[in-house]
Amino acid sequence: MSTSLECRLLCASMTAYSLTNDGPITAQQPYFDAAQFLDDPVGFVGGNEAINACLVGTIADGVVVAFRGTLPLDSPDWEQKIRDWINDLDAELVRGAGLPGLVHAGFWGSLDSLWAKLLPEVQRRLTQSGPTSQLYVTGHSKGGAIADLAAMRFLIERGLGAKAFTYAAPHPGNEDFAAAYGGHIASVRYEYADDIVPLLPPSLAFRHMFALVPFAKPYVHRLDLDYSAVGTLRYITRAGAIVPDSPMLRFQRYTRLAELMVTGGFEEIAQDHRGVCGGGYMGAVCPQGVCP
Repeated sequence: MSTSLECRLLCASMTAYSLTNDGPITAQQPYFDAAQFLDDPVGFVGGNEAINACLVGTIADGVVVAFRGTLPLDSPDWEQKIRDWINDLDAELVRGAGLPGLVHAGFWGSLDSLWAKLLPEVQRRLTQSGPTSQLYVTGHSKGGAIADLAAMRFLIERGLGAKAFTYAAPHPGNEDFAAAYGGHIASVRYEYADDIVPLLPPSLAFRHMFALVPFAKPYVHRLDLDYSAVGTLRYITRAGAIVPDSPMLRFQRYTRLAELMVTGGFEEIAQDHRGVCGGGYMGAVCPQGVCP
């Protein structure tokens, strides 16, 4: 199976959704095989009701830490799912120990709950792989935001220059954090069509556009946060083309989302967030060789 690095990391991110406990991972196909691990990855869980999870594995490109995204709506454990969604909504900006700027309280807490567990395994695999081995952090949805925070934490606490690849990731911190991140971390983020999650929590520009939605006007004043995206955008159009960021692209996306919210197009917005086979992310990043 011939796949790109970006595809392997997306598949590792999808594999992370199968994690339920510390230790060996139950292979979730076709993603597990497509990630092309060289040996058995190890899973770790943390937080209340194990709402946070990641895997650490080795691929030909280097050592990978893939963080699990928010539990899907069809997850069987309601208490775990509700706690996970509440964690996403904990959008207060706080100081992350040693990190520049301010970061999302819920995502920082998620990373912190896993940090002590994942570090020894990462260090072991990097040592085993040799001095030139590259560290990658990745994740879909919430997992992508945690990966961004992890990249900065690896650099500040351990001097490790991780590369980040995220898919449908929400914003991890404020503009000061994003500026520092951009100066030190090599990072790419993929965002698809009308997926709203990568635009949340809102930046100042998105908040201004959100104010155009009639039913949202009474709530806009509550969104006074200066969250910002990080990394280089690779935007996936609905036709499957991958294009760079631009002021016109941002305007078109904000306008389209406002129109969808006014007209009740919430199912389309939700469908655009999927990372699995049949969704826009997998279709563009892994166009062949993975999905049946």
